[in-house]
Amino acid sequence: MGDFNVGLRLKYEQQCPDCGQSDFVEDHASGDLVCRNCGVVVEAHVIDERSEWRTFADKAGICCGCLPAVDGGAGADPNRVGGPVNHLLSDGGMSTMIGGAKGVDHGLVRNLQRMQARTEVTTDRALIAAFREIGKICSAMKLMDIVKKQAEEFYKQAYDNAKSIKGKSQAAVLAAIVFLACRHTGNPRTFKEICAVVPQASVKDIGRIYKSVVRELKLEVALGNKQLEGSHPHSYMRRFMSQLNMTPREYLWGEALTLALLPQEGPEANVHTRWHGKSPTSIAGTVVYIIANLPGKTSVALPDICRTCGVADGTIRQIYREIHPHLKALIDKAGRFASHADVDQLPVPIESTAAK
Repeated sequence: MGDFNVGLRLKYEQQCPDCGQSDFVEDHASGDLVCRNCGVVVEAHVIDERSEWRTFADKAGICCGCLPAVDGGAGADPNRVGGPVNHLLSDGGMSTMIGGAKGVDHGLVRNLQRMQARTEVTTDRALIAAFREIGKICSAMKLMDIVKKQAEEFYKQAYDNAKSIKGKSQAAVLAAIVFLACRHTGNPRTFKEICAVVPQASVKDIGRIYKSVVRELKLEVALGNKQLEGSHPHSYMRRFMSQLNMTPREYLWGEALTLALLPQEGPEANVHTRWHGKSPTSIAGTVVYIIANLPGKTSVALPDICRTCGVADGTIRQIYREIHPHLKALIDKAGRFASHADVDQLPVPIESTAAK
């Protein structure tokens, strides 16, 4: 892409041989680059870099966008070229595929396909299959393309390293890689959400492989703050509160409260509290529960919160019981989006059976 931009810039920054100006216009119909000042054709038959939407399939329903095809077939393929170059594959993803055609001996075609398959790199075949499954997982979870590309890079590193995924379930490996890519790109998902799309893998297997990949590839240092970002409760607030139809302002309050609960910077970041070490989704669900019970805020039932966050109601009640005595100070630190009188109207924590 860089070479293309450089070539395009040089084409328009050259000087006219007659008048010395650098003001050009491109005639796309004839493919000429013409000087606006004197009309000299500086370049002829220039390649048109604009998008090309004509269909050149064998059975296209149209020919040039206005005339019917000769055979009048349907199911046109609008693609003239293959996929983009993939630097993760040895051949850049530009391998050759031999397909059948009318009037050609099928036995000959099969022999050619068999010979061509033997010359393919085994590693590329395995990677292409894995990338295809990663794409299916990301599509099912409605993840952005950046997550898919990051997952492919992590899988290539893990495949080359071999130790972290050798002998492991392929479904669990791919699920763990997607989970890692989600955290790395700041789009965290829970283990339960991954398992819902990849039912062949258990939460235990995904977690074990995830830790193995992070350790083998030494990603603790490489990810830096991005790993913290993916494992911090505030990363889940927007998605959870949006699914519960809470307002954008309430989302900002929820994010501020999670950062007050677990500061990421300053001396308080190293202070250990009773809710340290709890699951990020459990803390996020507890914060949603707190805001939903404040006067004047969007009311959401606890079962709905538990279902959206994937957390048991007992877990939320336990964390809420630990946070409740400190809520006034925490809300003051988070920007005082509620008064002390509002905090006093929150539900009284239910004491645990063990405490009784």
